[in-house]
Amino acid sequence: MQPCGRPIYPAPAGVDEKPVCLMHSHDPNKDDAAFQAEFERILREAGDGLADFSQFVFPAARYEGRTFKAKCMFFGATFAGLANFLGATFLRDASFAGAKFLDVAVFGMAKFERMAHFSHAIFSGAADIRFGTFEKDVDFVGTEFMDTAEFDERSFKKTVSFEEASFHGAVNFHKTVFRKDKELYAGPVFMNARFQMPDRVLFYKTYLGQALFHNCGVSKFVFRDVDWRLRKNGKSKVFEEDVAFYSRVTKPLEPEKGVADERNYRLIGELYHELKKNYDDRHDYWTAGDFHWGEMEMKRRHSPRRNKVLRWSHRHLGLVAWYNYASDYGESYVKPLAWILIVLLLFALAYPACGLRRAAAGSRIESKGAATADLWMGGTDEITYANFFQFASASSAGAWSAGANFVGQSLWTSVGAAALQWGFAEYMPATMAGRVVSLFEFLLTSTLVALVLLAVRRQFRR
Repeated sequence: MQPCGRPIYPAPAGVDEKPVCLMHSHDPNKDDAAFQAEFERILREAGDGLADFSQFVFPAARYEGRTFKAKCMFFGATFAGLANFLGATFLRDASFAGAKFLDVAVFGMAKFERMAHFSHAIFSGAADIRFGTFEKDVDFVGTEFMDTAEFDERSFKKTVSFEEASFHGAVNFHKTVFRKDKELYAGPVFMNARFQMPDRVLFYKTYLGQALFHNCGVSKFVFRDVDWRLRKNGKSKVFEEDVAFYSRVTKPLEPEKGVADERNYRLIGELYHELKKNYDDRHDYWTAGDFHWGEMEMKRRHSPRRNKVLRWSHRHLGLVAWYNYASDYGESYVKPLAWILIVLLLFALAYPACGLRRAAAGSRIESKGAATADLWMGGTDEITYANFFQFASASSAGAWSAGANFVGQSLWTSVGAAALQWGFAEYMPATMAGRVVSLFEFLLTSTLVALVLLAVRRQFRR
């Protein structure tokens, strides 16, 4: 530390490593009145310029309700007792970077109108940063919170970074107001933050649509009545998918070397997996379903292929893509039900192309349909498109009636094939090609039925 030009303070032997002034001395018994008088002098002479309190050792700090007009530099300062900035206002930048708060630190209702820096500070006691407003960016990078950290109802108008911060106790973000605008820049940043008690990290009634949570482990956080960013389909998603690449906090989200992805979809997928587990464990299966959808979407988008055609094929024709088309990644039971109806109709139209023949009387269930079979398709034993057009042109009932009968019998065949219940229908495939088609239909409809059951289980399990 460079000499500050003040008189050397006569501290007891062993208190300071080398001779220093009153303001920098660690003597716990030094004159607080003299200390505060010098503090006030520095503030007064600084005006709206720089007030430098770097590495000062504050025996007490009772500045509640004060307005600091100067740019305040508390770099490396030590607050030995209560640090009370309750309701204080900082009109210019304020830096507590590297500061040590050995007792409780109170910044409740404090207003910071310019930049605020707490990077690498150490809060040994509870940190009360509730209420009040940070109008500009706030920096808690590498900060250590050894006890409870409270940010209840605090308003962060711009970015607040907790990158690589360490939280050893409970953390509360109760009705905290985070950034919510149309810009693609982050609000709260928790990248690489470490939480020793993750099950005591609470987010309640707050907006997290511009929060970055990658690489911090969110599977045990408590999210209650929070709002996430929304997709066009109404599902929740994380900001990592949309954030602009603009600083080191977004560097891990940039595409990996040698991969043609637009961003690091694998890393984002890991975050979705943790959030899905979080909500599953809390039995909020609907929100968990949103994050499951996001995880699968990241798998669909990620491809090691650099060839554009192969990448397009993976994203739009791959197995994961078809899983989406069929059931919204297992989240919709309406989609596979609709596909089942479509498949039954399509195969009903396909069977006459292969040929259908009337089943033997002993191999089908006798029914009203069997009794009136002679009225269907003119009583023919075979259904093909060829004899359909012949019968339609000759039928007194007309082409529409013949067409309805034709589709009806073919549809019953399609339903029977889907259920492997040939006795259910009057007609069955007459050729090997038709039997192959029926097997394919059975496999397809069985898969769709499984997707229906999976979606129902995910939507309604308890």
